[in-house]
Amino acid sequence: MSSNQPRQTKAQRREAARLKAKELREASARRERRNMIARRSFIGVAGLGVTGGLGYLVYRGVEAKNGTKDNKASSKFPAPSEGLATAKANQSGIPKQVLSDASWTYGEGPALDTVAASAPVLDIYFDYSCSHCAQFEGIHTQEINQLLSDKKITLALHPCKLLKQEWTSVVMNAMGVVLDEAPAQSLSFHGAAFEIFSQVLETKNQSLMTVDSLVTAATKVGVPSEVSAKFKAAVDSNKYKKWVELGDKAFADRDLQGTPSVFFKGEQIDLSKLQSPTSLTELVTGSTPTAQPTQQSSEQPAEQQPAEQPAEQQPAEEGAAEQQGEQG
Repeated sequence: MSSNQPRQTKAQRREAARLKAKELREASARRERRNMIARRSFIGVAGLGVTGGLGYLVYRGVEAKNGTKDNKASSKFPAPSEGLATAKANQSGIPKQVLSDASWTYGEGPALDTVAASAPVLDIYFDYSCSHCAQFEGIHTQEINQLLSDKKITLALHPCKLLKQEWTSVVMNAMGVVLDEAPAQSLSFHGAAFEIFSQVLETKNQSLMTVDSLVTAATKVGVPSEVSAKFKAAVDSNKYKKWVELGDKAFADRDLQGTPSVFFKGEQIDLSKLQSPTSLTELVTGSTPTAQPTQQSSEQPAEQQPAEQPAEQQPAEEGAAEQQGEQG
């Protein structure tokens, strides 16, 4: 069926394509400006969805809305079943002890970049803006520290920015400073960053998500003040942006579906089996799980909540108008 509209000339099609490309570039530039403003204001929490409480634990993970298969790169990163990455990333904008898949390891207590001889690897994929990751960290930090102290595991931490929230970039920039300049305190600071997010979830007080809060948390875990004083500059300049991007690429390449994702000996673990503060220890040692107290009926979820979804961070006034311009 023929159209009543005249066929565009080659020059008209070329001009339309040029205008469309210009619109996309301008939209991208606006997004980057907004993200920079968010980093500099040390908030970066729009659309975080921090309304959920921590009264009970329901692990669903955070599903990747766009699907990792479509964005999957070539097999650049080792699969979890293939063990740890063997080389450092060795790039500007990535902490010097970080491996080529954006991860970092502990095997001898809190000593960074160590491996426990003959011990199995526990891989944890996480996002610093993921409420389920914060829950997991709160439940298992103590036993992970004990397993590391006993040299029962090598812990590999794999960060990503699945939820596309600027808080993740803020934390990773601060974490990059600690990994580079205060490695002995890096594991404790990792936990402290999640403690801040847990407090936000519990109190619904997003004003806690600031660089000042990260500096205070760093001080509490022994990070030298001359190191934490560098957080602000790192966040403002997005110093470790390449690290964030590398983490996302590794996550997509491995076709993972959500955070947290936990692997032990290269096999993914059903998170419903990791709901007690001793369940990882039981997994590692092969011991029989201890009986858990029955939850009160008031703690039972009435309905399973939808998983958190990656969402572009936009100011309320500009977001609706710009969304139309960026579609199609």
